[in-house]
Amino acid sequence: GRAEVTSAKRLRVMTGRSAQLGPVALVGAGPGDPELLTLRALRKLEAADVVLHDSLIPEEVLNFVPKAAKLINVGKRCGDVKDRGLQQQEIHELMLVNSRRGCKVVRLKCGDPFIFGRGGEELEFLAEHQVPCEVVPGITSALGAAASCQVPLTHRGFSTNHLHFCVGQSKAKSLPDLQWSEMAKRAMKQTAVFYMGLKLLDQICAKLREHGAPDDTPMMLVESATSSREQSIHATLATMPDEIVKQQFGSGGPVLIILGPTASFPAHLDRLQRSGELQKDIPAPKRRRLTEVAQLSADAADA
Repeated sequence: GRAEVTSAKRLRVMTGRSAQLGPVALVGAGPGDPELLTLRALRKLEAADVVLHDSLIPEEVLNFVPKAAKLINVGKRCGDVKDRGLQQQEIHELMLVNSRRGCKVVRLKCGDPFIFGRGGEELEFLAEHQVPCEVVPGITSALGAAASCQVPLTHRGFSTNHLHFCVGQSKAKSLPDLQWSEMAKRAMKQTAVFYMGLKLLDQICAKLREHGAPDDTPMMLVESATSSREQSIHATLATMPDEIVKQQFGSGGPVLIILGPTASFPAHLDRLQRSGELQKDIPAPKRRRLTEVAQLSADAADA
């Protein structure tokens, strides 16, 4: 019996396994502004022993991690040569190894873990290895950009009651296999948000126009949404490819493509504000006092 215990101890040392697996939390850090981090995410970071984080996580968010905890940058950038299947497997292994050491592990992701964040793949891996796991949602960049740029993703007055999140490129770095015909048909009746689509913007626009999407469909691009480096550009489906070249748009941050009627909402708000200012200059009609109105009513009744 004693030999078996000794052997088991050796095995735990070799594999880094403790008697109990440490929990793993897949945590969404939000779209970029540290103030949009959730309270639940903050508590997970403050209690973490190991944090595996994306490269775009703001320093202000990483500062919430205890100094004694281990920070590991496992970030992948869209189009980076390091963005390969093996690296995702390495992330899986890092979560497992540190869990087996009994550590509280946080896998800290930009945006939300389940919206183009590979959170589902990581959850599957952890389930296969019986690792206790929790998912903490974060504000995805589409919602952050919508709020920051004041672009509602749905609006009854703009007849947009459908919202479509899609990825702008496939694993092979080519156009994704989407229902382009249906998307083109609904271009003026929904809001479509493309993640990671800047490099294929020309092809996205051409594909939609080829399937009949109106050339004047409003389009908006937002880079580094909600951060201090945020910038945006407005055009149409037909003019956007030339417009980004003309304005030299893009400085390397993550870019969202927003397509649909509400992409022109900031211009609509400007018109409303100008209209409101004009109305301030128009003298308001003089209002009669209630006593005068009552007297006029009485006179009319006597007549």
